[in-house]
Amino acid sequence: MKKIWIVTSILVITSVFIYSMIYLSSQNTCSWVRVFDCKKNENKSLVSNKKYTELKPTWDIFLKNCEPKIKEEENIYLLDYSSCDLKVSIWKEKKWVDNVEVNGKNLTREEIDNNF
Repeated sequence: MKKIWIVTSILVITSVFIYSMIYLSSQNTCSWVRVFDCKKNENKSLVSNKKYTELKPTWDIFLKNCEPKIKEEENIYLLDYSSCDLKVSIWKEKKWVDNVEVNGKNLTREEIDNNF
């Protein structure tokens, strides 16, 4: 009888663990459980070199219109790309991006670290 309880306990614990892992992974595709799925999705979103060279002139035209007005303050350079709704603050000493505002929304530190 004792062996039956042990086997039943192990089965219950294992099934609860598997259910919780399935539940966690279904909540967010990019959670720690499904890192490989995220990496596959990231690679799928990249365009080919041919498409890149085809699109490059288009965004070059856009970027030519985005010229910054640079202001210097005590320890920060403020780059104001008003024509593109972008404002960037850079530390003088470290050459480190301190703050980024896009379309009136300040980016979080994590978003800045991942993108700049």
